[in-house]
Amino acid sequence: MSRRRCRAALPSLLLALELAAGCAVAQAQVPAPAPAPAPAPAPAPAQAQPAEDASHPSLEELLRQTLNEVPREVEESTSSRFAQSAAQAPSVTYVLTDADIARHGLRSMADILRSMPGLYVTGDGNFVYVGARGLGRPGDYNARLLFLVDGMRVNDNIYDAGTLGAEFFVDVDLIDRVEYAPGPGSALYGNSAIFGVVNVITKGSDKLQGLQVRASVDSARLREMRASVGHRSENGWEGWLALSAFEQSRIRIPYEVTPEESSQLGAHNWDHGQRLLGMASAKGWTLRGGVSRRTRGFPYVYQVDDGWQLGQQRGIFNNSFISLAHERNIGDWNLYAAVSSKRSEYADINPYQTEDGAARNFSNASLGRWRNVDLRLSTHRWRDHDLMAGIEYQFDRQQQIVAGTVGEEPLAQFFGDNRRRGLFVQDAWRLNETHRLILGLRRDHARIGGRNTNPRLAWIWSGVPDATLKLMYGSAFREANLFEFQANHPFGVPTPAPERVRTLELAWEHTLNHQLQYRLSVYGSQLRDLINLSPETAVFENSAPIRNVGAELGVERRWAGGQQLRAALSLQDTKDEQGRRLSNSPRTLVKLMFKQPLHGDALQLSWQALSVSRRATSDGALPGYALLNATLLWRPSLGTDVSVGVYNMGDVRYYDQSGPYGSPLAQERRSLRFSLTRRFGS
Repeated sequence: MSRRRCRAALPSLLLALELAAGCAVAQAQVPAPAPAPAPAPAPAPAQAQPAEDASHPSLEELLRQTLNEVPREVEESTSSRFAQSAAQAPSVTYVLTDADIARHGLRSMADILRSMPGLYVTGDGNFVYVGARGLGRPGDYNARLLFLVDGMRVNDNIYDAGTLGAEFFVDVDLIDRVEYAPGPGSALYGNSAIFGVVNVITKGSDKLQGLQVRASVDSARLREMRASVGHRSENGWEGWLALSAFEQSRIRIPYEVTPEESSQLGAHNWDHGQRLLGMASAKGWTLRGGVSRRTRGFPYVYQVDDGWQLGQQRGIFNNSFISLAHERNIGDWNLYAAVSSKRSEYADINPYQTEDGAARNFSNASLGRWRNVDLRLSTHRWRDHDLMAGIEYQFDRQQQIVAGTVGEEPLAQFFGDNRRRGLFVQDAWRLNETHRLILGLRRDHARIGGRNTNPRLAWIWSGVPDATLKLMYGSAFREANLFEFQANHPFGVPTPAPERVRTLELAWEHTLNHQLQYRLSVYGSQLRDLINLSPETAVFENSAPIRNVGAELGVERRWAGGQQLRAALSLQDTKDEQGRRLSNSPRTLVKLMFKQPLHGDALQLSWQALSVSRRATSDGALPGYALLNATLLWRPSLGTDVSVGVYNMGDVRYYDQSGPYGSPLAQERRSLRFSLTRRFGS
């Protein structure tokens, strides 16, 4: 991609943003219109009905009213593992709700995380990679971010990977909100929470009541279907069940080919899968379960006797989980207990020809099965103290990587046998009306990583009305996983030591008035023993210390006409001991999200702008890029949503280096998406 193309996209982006902001400001300067009077009653043939009271709007009108003020008390539960105001949380927490997802047409977890400040997302068509705060090494499997579904850890036990592509358990229509708490999280969550914790919270039966169906199609040949049914009983139990499926044929080839090659390769480039997810709850008990199946096809060229043959490569994902949780109050104490069982299977299957001319398939496969136990006890019985203590235990029932010809004895096998346990305690201490102190400590022990101790300290000051100052310190760690072990073992190289990070952060959040809020944070981190794939030896080793500093500025503005603007600027600088910038580490990220009601909540136009600066890679530098997306959301009735979205409106050609080797791959071009959702009996 040339710099000229990137520059060509910027004028259209800036023009669109200027027009959107200008429209918002113009409407903001006009006094808010008086509430429309209630419609006159329709005449009746027998007896006229009394007119409706204009001061009592209908249910539909209430549901369609837009929030014209910045919310003062946003609830989050990720930073402290219990629900509280984000302003009083011991971290800077970003929240995207189901309303944000719908109005901006966010299609996947990749789109959601791409919208979060400080995160940047790449992909190779098979796996979604997430970088945070300037660290997103090509080929990393998201092992430095901890991913939760309703508070349950879902990183696997082979790669410590957060699988966020089409194989992710939760369809976006089922998400109530996504919370991202950046910074070290090991003081509460243990392994993998190096750069933060992402918690995906699903909807309850109140939002999934009755039967709901959704169908969508886009210009890139992706077709999706989802159906769910939910019920809340007067006897106190509730539950829902959702099934979704997708299929995409002839996916665009992400590298330069001729039209004839594109036709041949495209027939082998496809994707399809299914998800099943459900929840049932009664009397403090909650049962959840999910199954995800995905098969990704790629064109694969291999050598045969008479030259080269085009074959079919397949990546197969099979994931499942079941969990049971119970919460109850015992006097002044709250008890939470959960147990879960998970399974993660992945296979990469490639065709080849044997020496005798027979056609075979070679498979690299991994299988992980593990159980987690989570027990927490909290209390507010002592004045000015919110105490919580907990125990976590992970039992890896199976950890296995197998390579060899399908149907024959494996050529290589690697097995893991690990146990992890952690004990943590936290005290939120209210020193007085304006000062709070959060003290936390966790001690982890594992067969592989040994012992790790991680503290947390946060001071929160609210001495200025509608403002909060936070000073936070914490540390985190990540152990080497089975994938890193199996790469080193054949060369006789020892397993790397756990990597560690320490971070100091200062954050200021201020609500200037009912319609304007800003947030500023600065941080500095020191990383030691980062587990890195050496390009010279192709083994994993611990790197020298890495320095990471950055700042994030966020602004939210709302107008009386219902317009809403969110803007975020992230500046990050990550360098090694020699002062060299790390691979795939952009210095600047810009995120803008703008909503313009055209007819109240019934018709909304939303814009999203995303910008990523220039990045260095092993093969050179990748130019920066700027993307513009737009979504028109029409709700003709309470039970119907119609969405039309245009993604990458400028058809910008941009590339990302998703793996440690190989050329950069072309990313998504312009696409048009149409989606229809219907709700019955809700």
